[in-house]
Amino acid sequence: MQQLKTAVAVFCTACICAELVGRLLGDVWGRQCIKAAAGLYILVALFHALPSIRAGVSSFTPPDVPAASFGTMEDVVLQQAQRSLADRLEAQIAEETGLAVILDIVLASTQTGVQVVRAEVSAPAGTTQQDRTAVQELLCNTLETGAEAIAWTGQAEGG
Repeated sequence: MQQLKTAVAVFCTACICAELVGRLLGDVWGRQCIKAAAGLYILVALFHALPSIRAGVSSFTPPDVPAASFGTMEDVVLQQAQRSLADRLEAQIAEETGLAVILDIVLASTQTGVQVVRAEVSAPAGTTQQDRTAVQELLCNTLETGAEAIAWTGQAEGG
């Protein structure tokens, strides 16, 4: 590796010298000769360094790291759809009921399309049963699912 560093340093020095000669003397032919000689020097140095480079490369083994699994493309699309749907419904619930709920929606792919498996609703403290009913009706109508698919976290207050 040290040979390659030396060769690169010599080549760069030769290029700088060639440029200086060309600028000072206006001699294009002299510049081209110096650059050609420096290029040949680099090739010779590289030729001599190749056996030691090959020995270093052949002894290199990449680390054995398991590949990351992101699932199938269908899984990725379903996850994106779940998050997008949850975000949109959270905004709609906030607009219509004034509640800032957090939704976690689980979708499943079927032969006829995509269906909602479960919708988990995290309601803020102080949410009344009337508010929960309004949110549940909105989710049932929007997701076209029954009330059994909707799970609540937290306790409802009377009202």
